Amino acid sequence: MRRLLVLIVLLVLLPAGPVAAQEVGPDQGAGVIVVGVGGLRWDDVGPQTPALQQLAGTAAVGVLSVKARPAVSCAADGWLTLGAGTRADSFGPAARPCPDGLPVGQDLAARNADTVDGARVGALAEALGGRYEAAGAGARLALQGVGGSRQPVMLTDAGTLDAGDRAAGLRRVDAVVADAVRRRPAGVDLLVVGLSAAAGERRAHLHVAMASGPSFPRGALRSASTRRAPYVQLVDVAPTVLSVLGRPVPAVMDGQPWQVVGPAPSVAELVDLDRKAQGQRAATVPFFVGLLVVSLVLLVLLWRRPRAAELVALTTVAALGASYLANLLPWWRVGVPLLGLLAVVVPLALALATAALVFARWWPTRRRRPPDDDHRGGAEAAGTALAAQVACGLVAAVLVVDLLTGAHLQMSSVAGHSPLVAGRFAGIGNVAFGVLASAVLLAASAARRVAVLAASAALAVVADGAPAFGSDVGGVLALVPAFVLLTLLRTGARVTAGRLAVAGGGAALVVTVFALADWSRAPSDRTHLGRFVQDLVDGSAGPLLARKASAVLDLVFLSPVTALLPVVAAAAAYLFVRPPVGLRRALQAAPDWRHGLLAVSLASLVGFLLNDSGAAVPALALGLALPATAAVVARARRG
Repeated sequence: MRRLLVLIVLLVLLPAGPVAAQEVGPDQGAGVIVVGVGGLRWDDVGPQTPALQQLAGTAAVGVLSVKARPAVSCAADGWLTLGAGTRADSFGPAARPCPDGLPVGQDLAARNADTVDGARVGALAEALGGRYEAAGAGARLALQGVGGSRQPVMLTDAGTLDAGDRAAGLRRVDAVVADAVRRRPAGVDLLVVGLSAAAGERRAHLHVAMASGPSFPRGALRSASTRRAPYVQLVDVAPTVLSVLGRPVPAVMDGQPWQVVGPAPSVAELVDLDRKAQGQRAATVPFFVGLLVVSLVLLVLLWRRPRAAELVALTTVAALGASYLANLLPWWRVGVPLLGLLAVVVPLALALATAALVFARWWPTRRRRPPDDDHRGGAEAAGTALAAQVACGLVAAVLVVDLLTGAHLQMSSVAGHSPLVAGRFAGIGNVAFGVLASAVLLAASAARRVAVLAASAALAVVADGAPAFGSDVGGVLALVPAFVLLTLLRTGARVTAGRLAVAGGGAALVVTVFALADWSRAPSDRTHLGRFVQDLVDGSAGPLLARKASAVLDLVFLSPVTALLPVVAAAAAYLFVRPPVGLRRALQAAPDWRHGLLAVSLASLVGFLLNDSGAAVPALALGLALPATAAVVARARRG
């Protein structure tokens, strides 16, 4: 146990990334040319666009997430976001599909300043001090002016492709890029970005990002805002321009400068990343609707066929873990992505569920519990909840191992990161945290010793919150009190508000340690934890905290989805106070499972209140806890 705790401490001190990034320095470029194209994707780059194809073979390349404030970013949104270095909005979220033209006669600065993102329209132009040149309507919108001639920064609008007929637009764009390459002076960097959806397009995509010049050798692009190659964001373009010129990046910009790491991916690989993101978008909702339907079917099976209900319930639990493992195979390349995903997930989940059942049958025969173990489970010797706890443990193990090895399985998985939504590209997000919190707490409810609970809590908290791994503030603040509550319940100790408050203070201390450790590293290696500490040092954290608080309050009081959460919470409380006969017997046979459910409830509540889009935490926690509890009820009926 001591060795495990020492290993956990060492893991906190590991660096955030395994590859070294080449920094963009002030003496590496005399100027920057930025060519922006609405709707340009990597599947547009090929023999039909020879200039783009040739540039892609020599430049640093990546996929560009163009998420502005609307779900589908139009050309005007993209140009405003590029010029602000923060997500901005032009026509409003209701103006979709993307309209033709750019907004006229609107007070864009006032509208965006009042949003949660607080974008300052034209922040790049202000930072350049007027030393820029804008060519085209989109460029003038981004920089809020034309600028002078022969300036170190040249921003060019190469037009917006049409979703219906792309061929003519691609020829025009390729000619503009060829001209920019030909006229580029020595020592000047060239950035080509597909900064928005095409005109008339209704779906978000990943777009082209290329950088060529003395500051950008051949390789894969990434930024500190994504911490994952070859992903970069549109909000990173303005900070990249300023970094190349050696100018400071204003605090109002959320993006981070581009870096070059590792070998450059091929065009085919970049196209496949967008296809994977599209597969995730298409499969996510049907996948979770299917899980909900299966959970409802379990209610029928529980009374008629408890043995079958247990296997189906455990398979449903394991399906969440299998959804991450599915990313080891290219399921998104199937014509119908959902079918490809299910073809991988169902066999994997069935195998994990079978392993949990076999272990639950074998383990009680291998170990005798002490006679004074009544307060730790009573009838637990019958193993009523053991199969469900093992299934939850397997799901938790998949997520913890993935976090400790770079969270690669979460990228574009149905319960992980979406590069189209661009909430996170590395670490753990709210969706995956809901799965992790529920799985690890329910699995840990099987522990009979405080040392085992402490080790489980330490491993989960480090994997979730350490900057090198999950980098999750709200998750740590939710997990620590939940584990303390679970420990008190499992040991028969008294649960008081004071003890839970102390646990909350301990969680805040852990977050502070993680944040200071992250802040001590180089600025280019910091996650949002270290950058927030720097904002506190600079005195610029106030507006950020105000925007975050506003987002949380809006979610709690204005969202139609979260408006139902009080009803759900009341229903859950009623089930605990007056459970139906089947559930009551199951909880009497497995009080450890009841303890785990209470801990999950606390983690879900804290996670909901402390995270942006926090409604995903209780939703995913319930999505795992419901079928897992059905498995416990089925085993109790069989017993």
